[in-house]
Amino acid sequence: RKELWYKKLKEKGVRWHEDPRIREQDFGNYQDSDLIKRCKKERSAFGSFYYRFPSGEAGSDVFGRVSTFLDSLWRNFESKNYDNYVLVMHGISIRIFLARYFRYTYEEFSMLANPSNCEVVVLEHNGRGRLLLNGRYHLEDNVLDEEGAVK
Repeated sequence: RKELWYKKLKEKGVRWHEDPRIREQDFGNYQDSDLIKRCKKERSAFGSFYYRFPSGEAGSDVFGRVSTFLDSLWRNFESKNYDNYVLVMHGISIRIFLARYFRYTYEEFSMLANPSNCEVVVLEHNGRGRLLLNGRYHLEDNVLDEEGAVK
């Protein structure tokens, strides 16, 4: 699906950039499904922000990556090269991005649910140097045709 979107973006003259700092949390090796099940149970009891998967990351590690990305994003905003930015991220990365930008406490972060598949979180510039959360929207999984175009 990603390659179809990239092809469509290129055809329309849209530029994009991939940044590994906003990738999904690294859960380690999935070699042992029983171990992963136990780890997910432990994470539920321990908390998703500080629990580190064996050979993987904790949410706090993702926080560090997303923080440096956000710093770079602000520099891009200041350059005024583009009017709009679209960030494609996974669940915990989105939650951490929001928590970092809006300065949520750990408790507020913990209350946020991961977005569902194809959920869109919209932030809009208020014209005075701040982004505002403008909503969360659900897209259906079948909104694209075989060539990646919106149906």
